[in-house]
Amino acid sequence: MNMKIGIYSNIFKDKELASAKALINILDKKGITYAFSTNKEDCEINNAIPLQDLSKYSDIVIAFGGDGTMLNVISYIDDKAIPILGVNMGKIGFLTEIDKAELEKAVDALIEGKYTIDSRSLIRAQVPNGEKFYALNEAILTSKNSQVSSIKINIDDSYTATVRGDGVIVATPTGSTAYSLACNGPILAPSVKGFIVNTICPHSLHSVPIVVDDGAEIMLSSKSRDMKLVIDGKDRYTFEGDSEIKIRKANFVASFVRLNNQNFYQKLLQKLSFWGE
Repeated sequence: MNMKIGIYSNIFKDKELASAKALINILDKKGITYAFSTNKEDCEINNAIPLQDLSKYSDIVIAFGGDGTMLNVISYIDDKAIPILGVNMGKIGFLTEIDKAELEKAVDALIEGKYTIDSRSLIRAQVPNGEKFYALNEAILTSKNSQVSSIKINIDDSYTATVRGDGVIVATPTGSTAYSLACNGPILAPSVKGFIVNTICPHSLHSVPIVVDDGAEIMLSSKSRDMKLVIDGKDRYTFEGDSEIKIRKANFVASFVRLNNQNFYQKLLQKLSFWGE
């Protein structure tokens, strides 16, 4: 077959790269071309390449880790529209699809074309200097010093609210099961064309999340000092004075390989019906 597989392994999840090596053995046996990348500097796997170069040599990327690993891979693939098959090496793994015991079965499904592509919306956050950042889960305006801040929210140039709290989240349907959920936000099915605007720890008795159309432009601004933009859990921009972020739907999507017939609601029940570890 002509399919080229990209492999990314998070060494903190895939200990000693054991699962990645097992996949490489399977691909070698089946004569499938692959490229490999990891977050380990000195890697015993030959010809390892940087993650930012992986998309150049891949039709599909198989990533070993948890949801954080998937988000990291997506941040480097950006608008290349290369589908990702996630192998869950973490705990919850909403974005992952299979466990490591299913590797050979998964490769056979890829060879035979027995898979579907699940497309997920991203958001684009733009800061005043024109720099743009893309998020699959959420963009957050918050204080870098963990102080209560006052944040103004405008939706489609219409003043909506001014909230006081630890920050404001704008989450995609994918991100509705992440940080926003921990802030009592609603869960949106991936097919819902909307975004959630949610306050982190509001200093109010009357703050509630808002679901808006994903075609809307959301403006977050604050005169509070020392504010920062957090994208999918990573600090990406720090404001020197007043802060302003324009948030819109990105003009490209993230793509995930789906092999199982499990629907969103089945996965929701499986992943979130647990207590403790």
